[in-house]
Parts: sequence; structure tokens; C-alpha cells
Amino acid sequence: MRILQMNNINEIASIYANDLVRRGHAVTVYEPNLRGGLAPLPVKLALMPERIFGLRHIIGSLNPNHYDIVHIHWASYGAIGLVSRLPFIVHCHGTDVRDRLNQPFFRQGLSLLLKRAAAVLCITPDLLPIVREVRPDVIFAPGPVDTMQFAPNGIKPQRLPDSWTILLFACLDPDKGTETAIQGIVRFVDRHPGVHVKLLDCGRLKERYRRDYGKRFEFIPLVAPNEVPHLIQEADVVVGQFLAGAMGLSELQAMSCAKPVIASFLYDEAYPTPPPLYKATSPEEVDNHLENLFQHREEAIALGNKARDWVISYHDKKALVAQLETLYESIVGHTREPDLLFS
Repeated sequence: MRILQMNNINEIASIYANDLVRRGHAVTVYEPNLRGGLAPLPVKLALMPERIFGLRHIIGSLNPNHYDIVHIHWASYGAIGLVSRLPFIVHCHGTDVRDRLNQPFFRQGLSLLLKRAAAVLCITPDLLPIVREVRPDVIFAPGPVDTMQFAPNGIKPQRLPDSWTILLFACLDPDKGTETAIQGIVRFVDRHPGVHVKLLDCGRLKERYRRDYGKRFEFIPLVAPNEVPHLIQEADVVVGQFLAGAMGLSELQAMSCAKPVIASFLYDEAYPTPPPLYKATSPEEVDNHLENLFQHREEAIALGNKARDWVISYHDKKALVAQLETLYESIVGHTREPDLLFS
């Protein structure tokens, strides 16, 4: 098949592409002009003509002479599918539908393109009930993880009893529940001042947190994708998000590196077996879990090993790409049905 992957969010399109090529398909990854994508709505609308103009080249290729199917990441880009002459898949990733399907300004247009798509996928289970109101046959397609790249480094450094590193592996944004994480970490560190805390230096709240905690915590600049495993491997425990109630790639990558993870997760039924992580919804629970892992280092190691096995079972890229290939084949003319995929 000739496949176009559009919009390389979190490198997911590239992960799909690399394995699909190994399976004998021709795959192009197209990255649209994202300028102003995170700007306020008035700015975004002002920049829209420029962004649409930048799509002119790829739109001319959206026909059977060039591709067999288009896989579009981020719901609003599904509009490209409407002007193509190809079957298209819309892959929802978060705020593209979580907020916008509740806003009249966006809902009508998003509903149209979701209904026209050959299939609609959601990368996290919290999005399913939101999208299901418009597209009842929406499919849960978990985020793929390269479990060979995100793996334990095999090194067990000799550390002093109080030497321990916490990584808050989420951008410092309100929609990540950062305040819950920060408050829990601060409570814990107040009792254990020798513990090292790393925060990602990104997000709308980063200036405030640098002002409040710059002398206590280390702020890490965003690193290249190939350096992310090393960043995770340096931590003893990883703290994730606390708002959506679903794991993103950050938590999954940490689990794949066999790190114990503390995060909010409310969708055990999405998987045959629930993920082995420490669930929390409040600063008190974050603090308690950190204390338990700090006092019981062997338990932390055991939890991390279970987490890696779980990610290999349900998020390993090879298995998920094989299921995605089956979905593509069902859409472009083969007989296998996609409704039991990703289960």
C-alpha cells in the first residue's frame, strides 16, 4: 500500500511509518505548517490562511495516483481528508476533540469530518466517550512505544541512602494536573531535602514554577527524541499527569524503561489487565506513594519490571502496527473487519 501519515505528533507517525516500511509498504510522513498552533484562537485564525496555503502541495497529491490511504493525526486536520479523493483515517490525540467537541464553534465542522472518515481512532481511552457521541464505532488505538529504544539501561549505580531522583515527566501546564504533582512532590521533599527533583522546562506555568522552585528543583530543557530514554533512565521514579485520567506517551515510555510511575489512571477496563502503576488523584496520594517507593526500593524495582512487561504486552509498536495494517487493508478493499482491532 501507499500510505500518507500526516502530522507527526510525538513522533507517532514516524513510528508507524518505519514499521510499515519494514512490512513492505511505501509510506510518506508529512508535517504541516504548525505555526500558531498553540496560540490563542484569534491569533490562530489570523495565521490560518498561511497554514492553509502551506498545504497546497500535499493537497494536489491526495488522489489514487499517489496514495491509497491517508492517516491524519489531530482531528482538525481531518478537513484535508474532505478535500481528498482517498479514504482517510482521523486519529484523535487529546485537546483536538476533548475541548473542541464541546464548543459550538468547532463541533459542527469536527462532526462532519469525523462522520466522513473511513475510521476514527483515539489514542487514549478517556477520549472514547467524547468521540462516540459523534462516531459510535470509534476505535481505541493505543499509543505505540518503541520498547527496544525505551528500555532499562542495565546499570545499577551505587547510591547513598538519601540519593534519589524524581522526574516530573509532563509539561508544566494546567491541563496536565501539574499542581497536584508539584504539591505532592514538595510535601515529600520537605521531609527528604536530599532528594533530587527534575522538572521539564516547558509549559504555560514554567515561569511561575521556576520562580517558586528554581533554587530547589532542576529544570531540564526539552531534549531531542533520541535523548529521552537517557532522561528517564536517570530517574528513580517518574511522576506523570493528574487531570485526564489516562496515560500519555510520557508515562508509557517511563514504564517501558522499567521505572515506577505515579499518575492518574481511571480506565482499567480499556485493557485486559490494568496497568501496574501507582494511581493518585491528590497531592496527599502522590506524597504517600513517593514515601512508600523511597522506603521500599525493592518494591519500586519490582513495580518497574511489571510495568515494562505490561507495556510490551499492550503498547509495543510492532504489534500495534500489525493491527493498523489490518485496518488499512480492510478500508482499501480487503475483507478483514476492523471492529475487533486494538482489543
